[in-house]
Parts: sequence; structure tokens; C-alpha cells
Amino acid sequence: MIRRTAGAGRGALTAHSTVLTMPQKRFQARVSGTDRNSIQDSIRGESRAERLSTAATKGRVMRLENKIALVTGAGSGIGEASSELFAKEGAAVGVCDLNAGTAESVAARIRAAGGRAIALQADVTDRADVERVVGAVVREFGGLHILVNSAGVSDRGAPEDYDTDQVWQWVMDVNVRGTLLPSRVAVEEMRKSGGGSIINLSSIYGLVGRPEWLSDGFSGYAHSKGAVLQITRDLAVKTAREGIRVNALCPGFVHTNLTAGLSDDPERLRRLEEAHPMGRLGEASEIAYCALFLASDEASFVTGIALSVDGGYTAQ
Repeated sequence: MIRRTAGAGRGALTAHSTVLTMPQKRFQARVSGTDRNSIQDSIRGESRAERLSTAATKGRVMRLENKIALVTGAGSGIGEASSELFAKEGAAVGVCDLNAGTAESVAARIRAAGGRAIALQADVTDRADVERVVGAVVREFGGLHILVNSAGVSDRGAPEDYDTDQVWQWVMDVNVRGTLLPSRVAVEEMRKSGGGSIINLSSIYGLVGRPEWLSDGFSGYAHSKGAVLQITRDLAVKTAREGIRVNALCPGFVHTNLTAGLSDDPERLRRLEEAHPMGRLGEASEIAYCALFLASDEASFVTGIALSVDGGYTAQ
């Protein structure tokens, strides 16, 4: 049986998203939340089946051909978008989530489109669970080359009966321990595979402080995302000469379940959009494309970085 992190069923992870198939178009004017559907239509341009179809059928080289990936928090949001994109680019994917149903749904879509994927249920704060899912990926596909640590929670998703100290500890456990444990186990397998790439999900709030209207200064989310960056840097230095690259993505506000409690309020959504120089929130698929770059051999000389994918938020 899988042990569940207390309350993780409520605020854990991210919303259903889709995978882009072309670079993000530049937008000339400020885009409001009400225009989100037209944004998605303009940058997608293909059906889900076309987006997930194997790149080989389109006569091009796949960027992750013969690679094996494990993605945590893969049942929704950034993890889901990354799993689908990686599979499209030729990787075999272990789709790992606390929610077995959403993991299976994502894995089934990948397989239906001709890709390779298995669904895995795990609590990323539990070492035995982590060792089990890494072992399952290795047994199924023959190794491990890529890890995306996308599992995460925010303070808003904590159990209602938690006091402030318990909320802080819960967020730190999922976001920090839930990054450290999979990385620790994955590194051992990557050494056997001759190298690999670890992509950690941090945040703009791992880099800068949160505005007063969003935080009381004691947010476990911001603290945890700063810790993820230091895990990234420290591990990158340690494993650099072993061919294992470790990098972090620092997204701005992205349309996922994790931000739904904020973006559902029209006035708060307006303030969030205005906080980004591009005048809008991001899409999970836009973060997934950056994860793809870091996972691929194109990023062979890139390690230890914090890549902001934030519509200009941290440039201010």
C-alpha cells in the first residue's frame, strides 16, 4: 500500500494542461485571463492526437530518443505536460503521481499515441515509495536518464485543521524532501546509465520575495522553493564530472491547480497578470518546453542553473 502525505489529495500538484508544438508566439498587447482560450488556440495549432503522435512519423529526429525519464507530479499541470512532451520526443516515461487515476490517464494517452509509458503511484516524501518507483522504471525500460521533480504543494492546499507550524512543515516535506529523495535515488541509477539530467521545479519565489498582498512573510512555499535551488546547485557541483546535470526551472504564475485559488478571483487574477511584463500568466506546456531543453543533449554544458520562465517577472 502507498502511504499518503497528509492532505496531499487537496492541494497537491497541478492542473490538466496541453503540450505546445511550436514556439510561443509574441504577443503585442496585454492579454487578459478572459483571452486564455484564444491564446491556447493560437499557440497550439494541432489536435491532441497530432501533438502526441511520435515525431518519427513526421520525419524528424526526436530530441529524447532512447532516453528514459521519470516525472513526479505527472498526473496534472507541468508534470503532465512534461510527460506528454517527453514521450512525443521519444522518451520512455514513468508517469508518477500520488493520484493513481490521473497518472494512469496520462500514461494511457501516451501509449494510445504510440509512446511508451507506465503509471506509478507514490508519495515522494516516503523513501520506500521512491525506491520502488525508480526500480519499476529501471525494470520496465532498462535504466534512467532523466528525472523531473515536479511534485509540489502550496500553503493553500494544506489540511484545514493544520496550524501554521504544521502547514509550514507539510509544504517543506513535499517540496523539499520530495525533491531530495527522488534525486538521491535517481543519481545512483544515472551513474549506472553513464549520466543523466535532473530538472527540479523551483519558482520565481525561490529567487525573489513575495509581494505583501500574497504573503505574510512566513510562507513555507517560498522557503521551500529557495531550498530547492540550493539542492540544485549543491548536487550539480557534486555530480558534474559524472555526466549528471542538475538544473532548476523557476516558473512565474502558471495556469494550474496550484494557482487556481488565486486566479479564480478576477481582481486577483488582474493583479497577477499585471505583475508579469508580458501581461498574462503562463501555460504548463511553456514550462515543459524548457524542461525538454534541459533534459536533452542540447543542454550538455548546462548545469547548476535556475532558469526563470516567468514572462519577465524577475527582470523587474
